[in-house]
Amino acid sequence: MKTETLHTQYRKLRIYNKRSIKFDFIAAIVVFLVAIPLCLGVALASGTPLISGIISGIIGGIVVGSLSGSHVSVSGPAAGMAAVVIAGVTQLGDFNVFLLALLLAGVLQMFLGLFRAGFIAEYVPSNVVQGLLCAIGILLIVKQLPLAFTHASDLAELKMDLLDMTEGIEVNDLSFHINTGAMLISFISLTTLIYFDKSTIKWVKAVPGPIVVVILGIILNESLILCNSWLAQTTPQLVQIPKHTSFADFYANMHSPAWSAWSNPKVYFYAALLAIVASLESLLNLKACEKLDKKRRYCSKDKELFAQGVGNFLAGLIGGVPITSVIARTSVNIETGAKTKMAAILHGIFILAAIMLIPKTLNKIPLSSLAIILIYTGYKLTNPDIYKSIYRQGMERFIPFIITIISIVALNLLAGIMIGLVVSFFFILKSNSQARLDIIKEIYPNGVTSRLVLPQQTTFLNKASLVAELDSIPKKSQLIIDARYSDYIDKEIIEFIRDFQTAQAPHRQISLNLIGFKDRYSIHNYIDFINVTTYDVQSILEPHQILNILREGNQRFLKDQCIHRSLNIDIKHTATTQHPIAVVLGCIDSRVPVETIFDMSFGDIFCIRIAGNVVNDDVLASVEYACHVVGVKLLVVLGHTRCGAIMAACDDVEQGHITQLLAKIKPAIAAETETVANRKATNDEFVHNVTRLNVANTLQHIYQESSILRLMTNQEDIGMVGAIYDVNTGEVSFRDFSSAINLISQTDETNLTEKLSKIIEKAKQSTH
Repeated sequence: MKTETLHTQYRKLRIYNKRSIKFDFIAAIVVFLVAIPLCLGVALASGTPLISGIISGIIGGIVVGSLSGSHVSVSGPAAGMAAVVIAGVTQLGDFNVFLLALLLAGVLQMFLGLFRAGFIAEYVPSNVVQGLLCAIGILLIVKQLPLAFTHASDLAELKMDLLDMTEGIEVNDLSFHINTGAMLISFISLTTLIYFDKSTIKWVKAVPGPIVVVILGIILNESLILCNSWLAQTTPQLVQIPKHTSFADFYANMHSPAWSAWSNPKVYFYAALLAIVASLESLLNLKACEKLDKKRRYCSKDKELFAQGVGNFLAGLIGGVPITSVIARTSVNIETGAKTKMAAILHGIFILAAIMLIPKTLNKIPLSSLAIILIYTGYKLTNPDIYKSIYRQGMERFIPFIITIISIVALNLLAGIMIGLVVSFFFILKSNSQARLDIIKEIYPNGVTSRLVLPQQTTFLNKASLVAELDSIPKKSQLIIDARYSDYIDKEIIEFIRDFQTAQAPHRQISLNLIGFKDRYSIHNYIDFINVTTYDVQSILEPHQILNILREGNQRFLKDQCIHRSLNIDIKHTATTQHPIAVVLGCIDSRVPVETIFDMSFGDIFCIRIAGNVVNDDVLASVEYACHVVGVKLLVVLGHTRCGAIMAACDDVEQGHITQLLAKIKPAIAAETETVANRKATNDEFVHNVTRLNVANTLQHIYQESSILRLMTNQEDIGMVGAIYDVNTGEVSFRDFSSAINLISQTDETNLTEKLSKIIEKAKQSTH
């Protein structure tokens, strides 16, 4: 067993190496190159030691990357957390005390993951997530432009320099802020990226553009340095990795949490704050990266929370800054072709190796080269086509989308998301207030009933539509409020329904049934009227009205709009008595479920089933009981297409007891004189004609053999009709079988044919 497991693992590793290692390796290099300056920048912006950003970058890649379930997400220090870090360090008074809060925040995140709190991400609307992506794209462009074109490291610095100038500013003075060498490298880098992205040449598409950009940047700048050109980029415009002579030197620069601060209440406050902010940012970024993933792969949000918690626990333990899933690095990872999470893990390994082994080589990379990679990625995130697509979806989606973008750019990521959610929630409220709940008009034998079906989650958001629907119910009508499909109903909704039951419904003379309400609710099921067939209903209906009821039931069946019956209630009210309105003589064929095709339930119809819908003494006795004793008003002889008994009779099958049953179909075969050749079951037209004549034969036989039913038919106490059910479509066709009976009958059956024609005609002229 152990050998087999090792063999399976080795086989999977070979498959991975063959399919993905090249893509993951290249993506990891690009993300690593982008991550180095970002890790340093976040640490600098947070007011923490530079090494803390590097530590979090390594942990985010190796540890979080290994534990995360995402294939493409890259974690590390996040710029969005900088403000929280600055406030935390200031309030706590020391970076080491802050590390204790970060460690505890990691523990809280792990608990959030274990207790399955990741579902929160699923409640964030997709237009808000898309706004987050576009805002990140804009911020990437804005933040990296100074590195691509100016001496300033930030637009804010450039803006302050400009404000400090005298009013008599000249264009030449602005040239001081323009780095011509950086512009040259940026222009070549951007041209290269566009070429590699848009090229249709196979070998060009196989080469990752960002790697080429970095190599070109190094070569170009080193050439400028060799030539002593004034365009050469020097230390401030190059990657700056702290140099360490050994791992011990690297370890010595790490910070540890101040354990003595455990009694400080502010530590726990900032631990909770860090856990909440970092968790929300990670979940939103993860949801965003799932939209970017070309394979649309999804992962467990709970597993991600746990992974982020472990990462922040370790970051707090050895001197890092807060870690989250970072959309900028993730988008670069996806754009450069990462296939699995090995790319994220490798990027963390590369950061560690670079810090220890080749800091001097990496410090030759121009920041402008990396800036252009991020700017181009930012453009893809905030492509104008995205704005057009969201706009076409309607203003209720476009407005929250735009407000999310503006808020994130103007404020910060978390505040922008919250504002976007509030605006989106407003439109959800507005939409819910205008949306209508389902009210179904159901036609029972005893009349029309309205059924209001409550949704699965019935909250205060549904109250406006519920009020509108109940106000629309006319006076003196029947209403069912059906809660069988609801898993949750707000107490506010329960109170409103109780008020409607006790006050509004009696005042408007509305008969009200409440069904499906669970025991935990303060309102209980209540039956004010029943929908099963009663004696009063049976006695007032006429045969042609019952025929229309059956037709309407079949139409509901065809449209998949069958009545939402409460079967347990129907069973209860039919247990002691029955008053069906019709008796259907059909075939035993499994494809013809009589009650189903007519949308009938308990107590509505008698169903007699026998192969070929033929008649014998037992069948006649059953029909006489239904009509003469119980009070049924309509007899339906129901044939169907592709009937096995009809086909067997057409092929003259003579085996066992079926022979005498098939003999009853022979008159229909003999009466079919239109078909001369191929009078077999293989001839569909012949079989169809025999099926129609067999229904007529059964009607005629019932009328002839039962004096009770003949008298009731002549006195119009009952009606007799024939019908054909199509097993291909599910439709029941009620036809006038008078001409078919004349073909079958050897005697004058004028009275029967008149009655058949009369009931069909009356049914056509009336509606239920």
